[in-house]
This record gives sequence, C-alpha cells and structure tokens, in this order.
Amino acid sequence: MILKVVAASAIYSIVEREGIRAMNVTIELSDEQAAALKAQALAEGLTVEHWLERLASQFAPSASIAHLQKTNPEEWARRFHEWAESHDRTTPLLSEHAISRESIYPDRV
Repeated sequence: MILKVVAASAIYSIVEREGIRAMNVTIELSDEQAAALKAQALAEGLTVEHWLERLASQFAPSASIAHLQKTNPEEWARRFHEWAESHDRTTPLLSEHAISRESIYPDRV
C-alpha cells in the first residue's frame, strides 16, 4: 500500500492511497462534546469513526463509486449494510399497486 501526503495544514491533510484521495481532519472538542459524540455513535451501534464517516457521507456523498470497485467484498458488504441501516425504518412501504408495471407504465398496458 502506498500512502502519499498530497496537502497538509494544521487541521487537515489530504492523502492518496491506492489512487484514491482522502482527507483526514483533526478537530478539538471539549470532553463533553467528545462524550456526546461517543454516546451518539454507541447508541447506533457504531464506533465514533464509523459514525462520523456515515455523517460525512450523508452531507458530502462520494461523487463516484469507483473506490468500491477496488474494495474487497467484505468491506463492500459492510459499507452497504451501514448505508442500508442509515435509512429511516419508519418510512411507509409502497403498495403492490404503486410498484406494479401498470402503475409505472400506464400507457404500455
């Protein structure tokens, strides 16, 4: 694995690994803020790192899935399940009629 620092400052660095660029950010939090983040992550069954990664992907989604083509199947499955679990489970399901071919293509029946 080749890791190359592309840019750096006091609070962030951009690194390139296997042709994929990533940003590492350092932030200073109070003990109370850190504890609150840890509690939120634990409540969702995640590490703080994975919780923050999920939060970042919700606000700044990846423009490409090319990085997944280089990901091993276990990592891909983990990320897929993490993505699936990030959705609201109380969203009502569509009816059979709503997803039927006739409903989607009424002029082609």
